[in-house]
Amino acid sequence: MGLISIFGRSNQTIIKYMSFKIFSLQLLGKLKPVEKIEQQRAALESDYQEFLRVEKSDELAEFLKLETFINSAEFKKQKTEIEALRFKGSKESKQLADLEKLKKSKKIKKYFVVEGSADLKRFESLKNSAKQKEFEELLELKKAGQLQKNSKKFGKEEALNKLQRYKTLSTDSDIRFFIKYRKSGLYKNYLDVKDSSDLKRFNELKELVESKDFSERKAYLEDKDKWKKSDAYAQEKKYLEMKSKPHLVNYFKYKDSSHFDFFRKWEVAFADDFSASALQKEKWSVCNYHAEKMLGGNYSLPGDLQVFTNGNNIKVSEKLVIETRKEKLTGNMWKMPAGFIPTEFDYSSGLISSGNSFWMEDGIVEAKIRFQPVKQLVSSFYLSGEKNTPRVNLLEMGVKNWLGFTSLDTNGKAKWEGLDISNLKSGQSYIFTLEKSGASFTWKINETEVLTLNKADMNISLHLNASSLVVYDVPDSNLPVRFEIGWIKCYRKK
Repeated sequence: MGLISIFGRSNQTIIKYMSFKIFSLQLLGKLKPVEKIEQQRAALESDYQEFLRVEKSDELAEFLKLETFINSAEFKKQKTEIEALRFKGSKESKQLADLEKLKKSKKIKKYFVVEGSADLKRFESLKNSAKQKEFEELLELKKAGQLQKNSKKFGKEEALNKLQRYKTLSTDSDIRFFIKYRKSGLYKNYLDVKDSSDLKRFNELKELVESKDFSERKAYLEDKDKWKKSDAYAQEKKYLEMKSKPHLVNYFKYKDSSHFDFFRKWEVAFADDFSASALQKEKWSVCNYHAEKMLGGNYSLPGDLQVFTNGNNIKVSEKLVIETRKEKLTGNMWKMPAGFIPTEFDYSSGLISSGNSFWMEDGIVEAKIRFQPVKQLVSSFYLSGEKNTPRVNLLEMGVKNWLGFTSLDTNGKAKWEGLDISNLKSGQSYIFTLEKSGASFTWKINETEVLTLNKADMNISLHLNASSLVVYDVPDSNLPVRFEIGWIKCYRKK
């Protein structure tokens, strides 16, 4: 805690890389604007959540099933066959042509002149009539010579009577009609055609062609849009409609890409966007972890001009603000050899620590922090272990502006190893990132890598800290000083 104030006044600083690196990155536009990064991240995360939803959806399952069918040989065969269908040359076309040919047949035509006609009905009614039968019998007797005067079968008188009856019937209009009609060509043609295969075929074709099924089939074969009315086309249409849906387009855009690799490899282990109405006590303590273990409360070291209050200098409103104010307060100061001595301070400030809630072995720590150094203060976001040193600074600003490692040499003097970041633009927010993998540490600013260091004695479990302390008197015009953190996120590998 108070160690920072000693570091702030020390002349033992070792900056491994000078601030020209930050200057050149900004000059070349390598540090993307925070707003753009946050927008891109939010959009990508939204797309990822949608991707996961679509991946498990019935809609995607249906689409993939349709896609399989549309790309199948079966679909292509159906489409080719349906589009090739024509009435001309079809079985139905031949059946209709056969019927028309039979309709033009003279025999068939004559048959239908007779079939159902009044003459045929008259002829048929006479065919089995008593009068016709009588005439036929008399005709046979006459041909046999049995109606003569000297008939051996009948007596003279009876033979003459039958002959007279025969003559009467011979002149009867019905009998004359019957005899003439029976000998006519029309009737003979009728008899020839009546039980013929041609008439049977004609009737079969006529019934078929006049059926609803034939009519519908003919209309279908003649329809130029028959493919568009098929079930296969309906499935193809649905497939194409689904294929253009934005969420499905995005799903296939990302499916085999590396865009979501971060989400697949990493998960949030700890986070706070400070949107709650107050600091979340289950996440943060307002007492330094080491001080809480040692004394049960915060204390200051020689060189510190502030007292750390019990959260009075912490404000939360869509961001965390550690506010340094000028006010006289009493607090504990560690002095050798006396120990903790109540002391009056001219300034108050605050700190937060995750020592009671969250520690990380390996992973990523990110924080959106407003870079606004005040020369008389040391405002820092850092990670430390069970001991106060060594520590990893996500950033420190004020007396010095840098990021890297802070430790003590063999003589107990402070030393730094890291990168000067003084050329960052004051008053602007940046996303500071630290990735830890064993003893390897990589720092990024706005997603651009700026420093990689290895430190074996930092291959330990670490917790988060943020604080502002005063090492020189602050001009009243600069007060109160606000150390602003927009959000904090920590990730671990899945």
